[in-house]
Amino acid sequence: MVKRIFRVRAVDSKSHGGSLDPFMKLFPYKPREYQVETMRFITSIIRRKNICLHAPTGFGKTPLILASLLSIIENGGGKIIWAVRTGNETDRPIEELKKINEHTRKKFFGLSFRGKRDMCLLARELGIRGYEEVTFLCQKERYNCPFYREIRVNKPNNPLLYSEILNLGKEKETCPYFLQRKLLKFADVISLSYNYIVSPLSWSLRKSVPFHSSFLVVDEAHNLQFAAGNANSSKISLRSIERSLKELDLFEKNEVKGLRKLLTRIKEGILSLSEEIIKDDISFNPAEFLEKNRVFEADLELLLNLGRKIKLKKLDEGKAPVSSIHRVASFWLSALQNSHTEGISFLVFKKKGTVYVEMWDMRASEILKDIWSNFRKCIFCSGSLKPISAFSEIIGLKSYESKVIPSFFTLSKIKTYIIKGLTTKGEELPAEMRYLYSKALKKFLSRAETNAAVFTASYRIQNELLDSINDASSFLQRKVFIEREDMSGDEGREILNEFKKSVHKGEPCVLVAPMGGRFAEGADFPGEELENIFLVGIPFDKLTNRTELYIQYYQKTFGEDKGKFYAYFVPALRRASQALGRALRSKEDKATFVCGDERYGFRNFFSLLPDYVQRTAIQVSVHEFIEKTSIP
Repeated sequence: MVKRIFRVRAVDSKSHGGSLDPFMKLFPYKPREYQVETMRFITSIIRRKNICLHAPTGFGKTPLILASLLSIIENGGGKIIWAVRTGNETDRPIEELKKINEHTRKKFFGLSFRGKRDMCLLARELGIRGYEEVTFLCQKERYNCPFYREIRVNKPNNPLLYSEILNLGKEKETCPYFLQRKLLKFADVISLSYNYIVSPLSWSLRKSVPFHSSFLVVDEAHNLQFAAGNANSSKISLRSIERSLKELDLFEKNEVKGLRKLLTRIKEGILSLSEEIIKDDISFNPAEFLEKNRVFEADLELLLNLGRKIKLKKLDEGKAPVSSIHRVASFWLSALQNSHTEGISFLVFKKKGTVYVEMWDMRASEILKDIWSNFRKCIFCSGSLKPISAFSEIIGLKSYESKVIPSFFTLSKIKTYIIKGLTTKGEELPAEMRYLYSKALKKFLSRAETNAAVFTASYRIQNELLDSINDASSFLQRKVFIEREDMSGDEGREILNEFKKSVHKGEPCVLVAPMGGRFAEGADFPGEELENIFLVGIPFDKLTNRTELYIQYYQKTFGEDKGKFYAYFVPALRRASQALGRALRSKEDKATFVCGDERYGFRNFFSLLPDYVQRTAIQVSVHEFIEKTSIP
């Protein structure tokens, strides 16, 4: 029997009129449902309080936030700093700013701000790409660099994308990085990556940008929970130490005899720790590790100085200033400094044929809580911000107003099924469960007339079901595109483009990828490019020592119940929600969703799913799903 599950009724919050509002003169599109209301909310609140805005994918968050804030700074002064997850995403707000200028004939200026690694012309000539190496190159060769010279700049007539600044630097034979720094003083909008907000990089930006008079917009803000820790985490591999030992061959044996013994003791100590790994990883105390292996801070300083000499020597030879010795010494000095810091753990694990040692920072709230007061006010926006009370507590945000925009999709075009009798719960997928998933996936794919995606809880689950997906796709003459763990960025883009084009050729295909991966979170598939999604399981983190440490830290910080909810449940359901959102961009889009795990129907999990899922979901047994021709 088909059972209708928990329904959520949307509140009709249409806003009418608004033509006299200042922001309406700047908004470059014909306003859709909820947009005027949201802009009015922003302009009425943002001078007094921070804002958390939950709005579905495709709502138009970028132009409406820009229009709202530009209407404030146009007469009152200040800047808008727009923070995005990666450097590759910095162009989007600037593209919308260009449309605002075209629409209004105004001359707002903005730019995509990128780091030295992307902007250094000398590094490009020398083939140097690493962040640390480019930074070192700039520090040592700046005043000898043919591109580093004084140049007078005026306010450009149009906003500038990353590629336009780069080309402008090439044209004027001047450093694009320092050119963009000069342009900052003219900018109304500065688009940059999170790192310039949540890491020590912010100090370099504050020299040119007054944070205290700037509005900060954090896009896809649900990523902050992990972005803050990632910016302060680091790791080295056993191979790094092996390369360090080889670097010592550049010197006379007697000159580095003691340092060779030192690195050998570190290597043997790591190998000894790795032998204690029973399943996935183990934790350790770096101060105790170094003391046990007779490694002292003074020894690490000697290694660090030697690493600097190697980097300078390579630079003189026209090579990339890379030194494994410098990297290893920096890691252990930082580990020693943070060995007793609450919220920082040290792990040893094996991956891809080697052993890694990681300094892992879990302190999102601790790192972020003092940042927000540096700005005039902040807006945090995402389509996966709920529950907002949990989000605000995790990022240490105390004073704010929130607004939740209901999805604007046509519900009659959305079908959602939660399948009872299917689950990936447990460490292994039993043979019977694999069989049921195989049958359900075959039924799902046979009914998908356009492109389909199978988003899995993990690479492990994906690998267990890949043969079944391939068999079903082969029977239906569908090509299968698979996201691999070791896939390069270029390969990923090629796969994505080919998958999207396939449906327009009348050859619908199947995409297989993990939730939380590049395709399930970072890509958009408008229209027929993706209309059918099957979620295999819920993407909970595997209960490793690392996960247990994370949960324990959050429980200590937020309390036992909330701690596990924030650290374990919320991130998993956000990943699932992000995956579902790939198929919907506009009111005209249609989609069929199959939530292939009965736990999606549990009340505490169901409440974390998007409202368009909650409002269209029905529960069916796996046997009904497989056998009934009307489903889906």
